[in-house]
Parts: sequence; C-alpha cells; structure tokens
Amino acid sequence: MDISLHTRTLKKILPEHFKGETPIVRYDFKEQNQFLAAIKEKLRTMDGFELSEEERFYPRFFASEFKETCLFTIHSSSKYYSSQDFELKFNDVNIFIINANYNLESPVYDLEQIYTFSDKMESEYKRLDKIYVRTEKTREKNKAERHKQKENNSLKREKIKSLKEKAIFAKINEIAKEDKFEFYIEKYITKVKLLVRLTKTDQMEIDIPYGKFQEALQNLRVTIRTIKELRDSEIVFKIRRVSYRETQWISFDADKQ
Repeated sequence: MDISLHTRTLKKILPEHFKGETPIVRYDFKEQNQFLAAIKEKLRTMDGFELSEEERFYPRFFASEFKETCLFTIHSSSKYYSSQDFELKFNDVNIFIINANYNLESPVYDLEQIYTFSDKMESEYKRLDKIYVRTEKTREKNKAERHKQKENNSLKREKIKSLKEKAIFAKINEIAKEDKFEFYIEKYITKVKLLVRLTKTDQMEIDIPYGKFQEALQNLRVTIRTIKELRDSEIVFKIRRVSYRETQWISFDADKQ
C-alpha cells in the first residue's frame, strides 16, 4: 500500500523543520548555481537522499543563462505511505527555498536543515504509521460494532416477525375451527398469504402484511365469510390495478349532465 503524503502533512512538516530569522539569499547568478552544485555533491554522499537524474533549469529573464535546481527523493520507511520528491532552488527574489510539489514551499534558513531533513521525514513517517494503525484499529472496531448491531437488529426483526406469524396463525386457526374451513399459509418477507379452500377446485387468497396484521385480523372473519357468501351466490369478483388503456370511467352523477 502506497498512500501519498497529504497536503496538510507537508504543510505541517516544512514550517516545523525550516525555520529561522533570515533565509539564505544569493544574488549572484553564478554563485547560486555553484551553491546548488555543492549541495548536490554533499547529498550524493549522504544516506536518506536520492538525487534525481532529471535536470530542471529555469530561464532567467532577459538572459540566455538558466538557473539550476536540485531534485531529490526521500524514500519512505513507512508500510503505508509513499516516498516524497522535493526540489531546492532560488526563487525569483533570490531566496533559497525547498519545494514539495502542490506549490508548497518554504525558505531554507540554514544548510544543516537540508542535511537533517531526511531524519525529520523519517520521524514523520513513523508518526504517520502509528496514526494509521490506530485509525485502522478504530475503523475495524467500529466496523465490527456496526456488524454486531446489524446482526442484533436482524435478530430482533426476525423475533418480532416470528411473534407476528404466531399471532396470525393462532387467529386464523381460531376462525377456521369456528367457521369450519381448510386453509394454508405461505410466508413472505413482508407478508403472510392466507389461502382458504372454498371448494375442491377453488380457493381464495388474502394477503396479511406484517405491518398491519392486527387491523387485518380484526376484519378477517367478516372478510372470509363475505367472500364465501358471494361465492356461494355465484358472484365472483377480482381486484386488480387499473390499466392505462381502460375506457373512460362513467361518473356517478353522469345522469345530471
């Protein structure tokens, strides 16, 4: 896993490490290039720094000369965060600065700050690793707690659903014994389907939603009796959704028109 250092981390590191009263300034162009060349030679002999083979030059205004820079990488010792590139150069007002991408930069006040910067980054990577591990533990703990809560809620819902099913079955069984009919129950996620046998070839189906099972049970006996009476009178009805291609409805007060 390689996570890039966040901008806010770099904003924290630079002013913490590069601080002082007067930044390094070199006004002479050739002196600037010699200064940077000497730093490059020094960094090549030091652990913790890897100089880039890429060379970047900035043209000077009204001149054919180019300002030299020093590009280097501080490799990450972290298990989680990636290495970071930096650039040393003199800015347009001749102040020696370090640039950390994202247009983040800081003046350099002492050369020793450059040479000890790898130690600063090492300690920062260790700090970030500790935070990462702590954050991951908290995240895993929260994830486990959410999972446990989800399981508890699921068990609670199943328990409530089971109680409702028992109540529905008990009431239907009571009505069936008194009114003497055969029935069958199908269980679904949100409802119970009651099938009542009317004849050897006919049956009625009644959906009883778990959310309104008490209201449905209150009217169940009357509903079953009414439908059976209508069936015995050879009156058959269906309830279905209205089709968009239905003919125009006749209003109950159409005779007044």
